[in-house]
Amino acid sequence: MSTAYLLVAHGSRDPRSQIALDRLTYLVGQCLPRPYPLESKKGLAKSNGADTWRPYYPGGLLTEVNQGNQLEPPVFSASLEAQALPLHQQLVNLAENLIPQGVKQIVILPLFLLMGVHTCEDLPQAIGQAKTELGNSISIHCLPILGVYPWLPTLLEKSFLQYQNQPQTERILLAHGSKRAGGNLAIAAVAEKIGARAAYWKGGISLDTTLGEIKEAGEVVILPYFLFAGGLTDLIRQEHKQLQLLHRHLRLKLGEPLGPQPALAQLIATELQRFS
Repeated sequence: MSTAYLLVAHGSRDPRSQIALDRLTYLVGQCLPRPYPLESKKGLAKSNGADTWRPYYPGGLLTEVNQGNQLEPPVFSASLEAQALPLHQQLVNLAENLIPQGVKQIVILPLFLLMGVHTCEDLPQAIGQAKTELGNSISIHCLPILGVYPWLPTLLEKSFLQYQNQPQTERILLAHGSKRAGGNLAIAAVAEKIGARAAYWKGGISLDTTLGEIKEAGEVVILPYFLFAGGLTDLIRQEHKQLQLLHRHLRLKLGEPLGPQPALAQLIATELQRFS
Protein backbone atom coordinates (compact mmCIF):
# COMPACT_ATOMS: atom_id res chain seq x y z
CA MET A 1 0.00 0.00 0.00
CA SER A 2 1.49 3.34 -1.00
CA THR A 3 -1.52 5.67 -1.03
CA ALA A 4 -3.99 6.69 1.66
CA TYR A 5 -7.05 8.86 1.10
CA LEU A 6 -8.44 11.68 3.21
CA LEU A 7 -11.89 13.27 2.92
CA VAL A 8 -11.89 16.77 4.40
CA ALA A 9 -15.21 18.29 5.45
CA HIS A 10 -16.18 21.65 6.87
CA GLY A 11 -16.90 20.24 10.30
CA SER A 12 -19.78 20.89 12.67
CA ARG A 13 -20.66 20.53 16.33
CA ASP A 14 -23.92 18.93 15.22
CA PRO A 15 -23.38 15.18 15.78
CA ARG A 16 -25.41 14.33 12.67
CA SER A 17 -22.72 15.85 10.50
CA GLN A 18 -19.95 13.71 11.98
CA ILE A 19 -22.10 10.59 11.80
CA ALA A 20 -22.80 11.27 8.12
CA LEU A 21 -19.12 11.96 7.43
CA ASP A 22 -18.13 8.70 9.10
CA ARG A 23 -20.74 6.84 7.05
CA LEU A 24 -19.64 8.40 3.76
CA THR A 25 -16.00 7.64 4.52
CA TYR A 26 -16.88 4.03 5.27
CA LEU A 27 -18.88 3.71 2.04
CA VAL A 28 -16.03 5.17 -0.01
CA GLY A 29 -13.74 2.59 1.54
CA GLN A 30 -16.13 -0.17 0.51
CA CYS A 31 -15.83 0.99 -3.11
CA LEU A 32 -12.03 0.76 -3.16
CA PRO A 33 -9.88 -2.35 -3.63
CA ARG A 34 -8.86 -4.12 -0.43
CA PRO A 35 -5.24 -3.47 0.63
CA TYR A 36 -3.09 -5.44 3.01
CA PRO A 37 -3.65 -4.78 6.73
CA LEU A 38 -2.96 -1.30 8.02
CA GLU A 39 -1.55 -1.51 11.53
CA SER A 40 -1.87 1.68 13.51
CA LYS A 41 1.26 2.39 15.55
CA LYS A 42 -0.18 4.89 18.01
CA GLY A 43 -3.33 6.41 19.37
CA LEU A 44 -5.64 3.42 18.96
CA ALA A 45 -9.06 3.52 20.56
CA LYS A 46 -11.44 0.59 20.76
CA SER A 47 -15.04 1.47 19.93
CA ASN A 48 -17.71 0.37 22.43
CA GLY A 49 -15.73 -2.73 23.35
CA ALA A 50 -16.31 -4.26 19.92
CA ASP A 51 -13.65 -5.64 17.62
CA THR A 52 -13.54 -2.38 15.73
CA TRP A 53 -10.33 -0.39 15.94
CA ARG A 54 -10.04 3.19 14.81
CA PRO A 55 -6.91 5.35 14.64
CA TYR A 56 -7.60 8.14 17.07
CA TYR A 57 -5.95 11.54 17.07
CA PRO A 58 -6.60 14.52 19.36
CA GLY A 59 -8.16 16.16 16.31
CA GLY A 60 -10.94 13.57 16.26
CA LEU A 61 -11.76 10.02 15.31
CA LEU A 62 -10.84 9.05 11.77
CA THR A 63 -12.64 6.39 9.84
CA GLU A 64 -12.39 2.70 10.68
CA VAL A 65 -9.42 0.82 9.28
CA ASN A 66 -10.01 -2.79 10.31
CA GLN A 67 -13.13 -4.62 11.43
CA GLY A 68 -12.09 -7.96 12.83
CA ASN A 69 -10.24 -9.83 10.08
CA GLN A 70 -11.83 -7.86 7.25
CA LEU A 71 -9.38 -5.48 5.64
CA GLU A 72 -10.51 -1.93 4.98
CA PRO A 73 -8.96 0.47 2.45
CA PRO A 74 -7.00 3.34 4.01
CA VAL A 75 -9.69 6.02 3.81
CA PHE A 76 -9.83 8.63 6.54
CA SER A 77 -11.75 11.80 7.29
CA ALA A 78 -10.89 15.11 8.90
CA SER A 79 -12.54 18.50 9.35
CA LEU A 80 -11.52 22.12 9.13
CA GLU A 81 -13.62 23.17 12.10
CA ALA A 82 -15.13 21.78 15.32
CA GLN A 83 -12.07 19.64 16.09
CA ALA A 84 -9.68 19.74 19.02
CA LEU A 85 -6.72 20.23 16.70
CA PRO A 86 -6.38 22.42 13.60
CA LEU A 87 -6.45 20.64 10.27
CA HIS A 88 -2.71 20.88 9.64
CA GLN A 89 -2.01 19.04 12.89
CA GLN A 90 -4.59 16.38 12.04
CA LEU A 91 -2.74 15.89 8.75
CA VAL A 92 0.65 15.66 10.45
CA ASN A 93 -0.61 13.14 13.01
CA LEU A 94 -2.20 11.02 10.30
CA ALA A 95 0.94 11.10 8.15
CA GLU A 96 3.19 10.15 11.07
CA ASN A 97 0.95 7.17 11.73
CA LEU A 98 0.92 6.05 8.10
CA ILE A 99 4.56 6.54 7.08
CA PRO A 100 5.80 3.47 9.03
CA GLN A 101 3.16 1.43 7.18
CA GLY A 102 4.75 2.21 3.83
CA VAL A 103 2.34 4.94 2.75
CA LYS A 104 4.06 7.29 0.32
CA GLN A 105 1.28 9.76 -0.36
CA ILE A 106 -2.01 11.07 1.01
CA VAL A 107 -4.62 12.12 -1.51
CA ILE A 108 -7.15 14.65 -0.20
CA LEU A 109 -10.61 15.25 -1.60
CA PRO A 110 -12.31 18.32 -0.06
CA LEU A 111 -16.00 17.69 0.57
CA PHE A 112 -17.06 21.23 -0.33
CA LEU A 113 -19.72 22.07 -2.89
CA LEU A 114 -18.59 25.66 -3.55
CA MET A 115 -15.37 27.62 -3.72
CA GLY A 116 -14.91 30.09 -0.88
CA VAL A 117 -12.59 31.20 1.88
CA HIS A 118 -12.26 27.68 3.28
CA THR A 119 -11.28 26.12 -0.04
CA CYS A 120 -9.24 29.02 -1.43
CA GLU A 121 -7.39 30.04 1.74
CA ASP A 122 -7.88 27.86 4.83
CA LEU A 123 -7.41 24.45 3.22
CA PRO A 124 -4.32 25.32 1.11
CA GLN A 125 -2.77 27.00 4.15
CA ALA A 126 -3.32 23.93 6.34
CA ILE A 127 -1.92 21.58 3.69
CA GLY A 128 1.07 23.84 3.15
CA GLN A 129 1.83 23.96 6.86
CA ALA A 130 1.58 20.18 7.12
CA LYS A 131 3.93 19.75 4.16
CA THR A 132 6.45 22.05 5.80
CA GLU A 133 6.41 20.04 9.03
CA LEU A 134 6.57 16.67 7.27
CA GLY A 135 9.25 17.59 4.73
CA ASN A 136 9.90 14.93 2.11
CA SER A 137 8.72 12.04 4.27
CA ILE A 138 5.36 11.82 2.48
CA SER A 139 3.58 13.44 -0.46
CA ILE A 140 0.26 15.24 0.05
CA HIS A 141 -1.90 15.99 -2.97
CA CYS A 142 -5.23 17.80 -2.95
CA LEU A 143 -7.87 17.04 -5.58
CA PRO A 144 -10.51 19.58 -6.72
CA ILE A 145 -13.47 20.18 -4.41
CA LEU A 146 -16.49 17.92 -4.66
CA GLY A 147 -18.66 20.58 -6.26
CA VAL A 148 -16.70 20.89 -9.52
CA TYR A 149 -16.94 17.32 -10.76
CA PRO A 150 -19.05 16.95 -13.94
CA TRP A 151 -21.09 14.06 -12.55
CA LEU A 152 -22.60 16.12 -9.71
CA PRO A 153 -25.52 17.55 -11.76
CA THR A 154 -26.52 14.01 -12.77
CA LEU A 155 -26.56 13.01 -9.10
CA LEU A 156 -28.74 16.02 -8.27
CA GLU A 157 -31.05 15.18 -11.16
CA LYS A 158 -31.61 11.73 -9.67
CA SER A 159 -32.32 13.30 -6.30
CA PHE A 160 -34.98 15.56 -7.80
CA LEU A 161 -36.62 12.61 -9.54
CA GLN A 162 -36.97 10.82 -6.20
CA TYR A 163 -39.29 13.56 -4.93
CA GLN A 164 -41.26 14.75 -7.93
CA ASN A 165 -44.51 13.09 -8.96
CA GLN A 166 -45.13 15.00 -12.17
CA PRO A 167 -42.97 15.59 -15.26
CA GLN A 168 -43.69 19.33 -15.18
CA THR A 169 -42.74 19.78 -11.54
CA GLU A 170 -40.95 23.02 -10.78
CA ARG A 171 -37.49 22.53 -9.29
CA ILE A 172 -35.57 24.79 -6.92
CA LEU A 173 -31.96 24.18 -5.92
CA LEU A 174 -31.52 25.90 -2.56
CA ALA A 175 -27.93 26.74 -1.63
CA HIS A 176 -26.37 28.69 1.21
CA GLY A 177 -25.39 31.56 -1.04
CA SER A 178 -22.46 33.94 -1.07
CA LYS A 179 -22.05 37.71 -0.82
CA ARG A 180 -18.82 37.58 -2.81
CA ALA A 181 -18.99 38.99 -6.32
CA GLY A 182 -19.79 36.10 -8.66
CA GLY A 183 -19.97 33.69 -5.72
CA ASN A 184 -23.34 32.30 -6.79
CA LEU A 185 -22.57 31.82 -10.47
CA ALA A 186 -21.51 28.20 -9.99
CA ILE A 187 -24.79 27.39 -8.25
CA ALA A 188 -26.82 29.04 -10.99
CA ALA A 189 -24.90 27.04 -13.61
CA VAL A 190 -25.58 23.74 -11.85
CA ALA A 191 -29.26 24.60 -11.43
CA GLU A 192 -29.56 25.46 -15.12
CA LYS A 193 -28.11 22.10 -16.15
CA ILE A 194 -30.85 20.23 -14.31
CA GLY A 195 -33.73 22.54 -15.20
CA ALA A 196 -34.00 24.08 -11.75
CA ARG A 197 -34.27 27.60 -10.39
CA ALA A 198 -31.50 28.69 -8.02
CA ALA A 199 -32.38 30.16 -4.63
CA TYR A 200 -30.23 31.06 -1.64
CA TRP A 201 -30.53 31.01 2.11
CA LYS A 202 -28.54 34.25 2.22
CA GLY A 203 -26.46 36.32 -0.17
CA GLY A 204 -28.79 35.95 -3.15
CA ILE A 205 -32.39 35.66 -4.31
CA SER A 206 -34.39 34.12 -1.48
CA LEU A 207 -36.55 31.03 -1.56
CA ASP A 208 -39.62 33.16 -0.85
CA THR A 209 -38.87 35.42 -3.83
CA THR A 210 -38.22 32.43 -6.08
CA LEU A 211 -41.52 30.83 -5.13
CA GLY A 212 -43.26 34.13 -5.81
CA GLU A 213 -42.05 33.98 -9.40
CA ILE A 214 -43.97 30.72 -9.97
CA LYS A 215 -47.46 31.78 -11.01
CA GLU A 216 -49.01 28.49 -12.08
CA ALA A 217 -50.36 26.17 -9.42
CA GLY A 218 -48.57 22.86 -9.08
CA GLU A 219 -45.85 20.86 -7.43
CA VAL A 220 -42.52 22.40 -6.46
CA VAL A 221 -39.58 20.28 -5.29
CA ILE A 222 -36.97 22.12 -3.23
CA LEU A 223 -33.61 20.39 -2.97
CA PRO A 224 -31.16 21.69 -0.34
CA TYR A 225 -27.72 22.02 -1.96
CA PHE A 226 -25.87 20.85 1.14
CA LEU A 227 -23.76 17.79 1.80
CA PHE A 228 -25.09 16.80 5.24
CA ALA A 229 -28.07 17.62 7.43
CA GLY A 230 -27.52 19.99 10.32
CA GLY A 231 -28.73 23.11 12.04
CA LEU A 232 -29.11 25.07 8.80
CA THR A 233 -31.18 22.39 7.10
CA ASP A 234 -33.38 22.35 10.21
CA LEU A 235 -34.00 26.08 9.71
CA ILE A 236 -34.79 25.45 6.04
CA ARG A 237 -37.34 22.82 7.05
CA GLN A 238 -39.01 25.33 9.39
CA GLU A 239 -39.10 27.97 6.65
CA HIS A 240 -40.55 25.42 4.24
CA LYS A 241 -43.58 25.03 6.49
CA GLN A 242 -44.05 28.80 6.75
CA LEU A 243 -43.69 29.31 3.00
CA GLN A 244 -46.32 26.68 2.28
CA LEU A 245 -48.82 28.86 4.13
CA LEU A 246 -47.80 31.90 2.07
CA HIS A 247 -47.81 30.15 -1.31
CA ARG A 248 -50.99 28.10 -1.09
CA HIS A 249 -51.28 27.60 -4.85
CA LEU A 250 -48.08 25.55 -4.74
CA ARG A 251 -47.49 22.10 -3.31
CA LEU A 252 -44.04 22.35 -1.78
CA LYS A 253 -41.94 19.23 -1.28
CA LEU A 254 -38.62 19.53 0.52
CA GLY A 255 -35.90 17.05 -0.29
CA GLU A 256 -32.87 16.02 1.72
CA PRO A 257 -29.20 17.04 1.36
CA LEU A 258 -26.92 14.78 -0.68
CA GLY A 259 -25.95 12.80 2.40
CA PRO A 260 -23.79 9.66 2.62
CA GLN A 261 -25.48 7.83 -0.23
CA PRO A 262 -23.79 4.86 -1.96
CA ALA A 263 -23.92 6.54 -5.38
CA LEU A 264 -21.94 9.52 -4.10
CA ALA A 265 -19.44 7.24 -2.39
CA GLN A 266 -18.85 5.30 -5.60
CA LEU A 267 -18.24 8.48 -7.58
CA ILE A 268 -15.80 9.78 -4.96
CA ALA A 269 -13.97 6.45 -4.91
CA THR A 270 -13.62 6.59 -8.69
CA GLU A 271 -11.99 10.01 -8.49
CA LEU A 272 -9.63 8.84 -5.75
CA GLN A 273 -8.58 5.80 -7.76
CA ARG A 274 -7.63 7.99 -10.71
CA PHE A 275 -4.81 9.36 -8.59
CA SER A 276 -3.68 6.16 -6.90
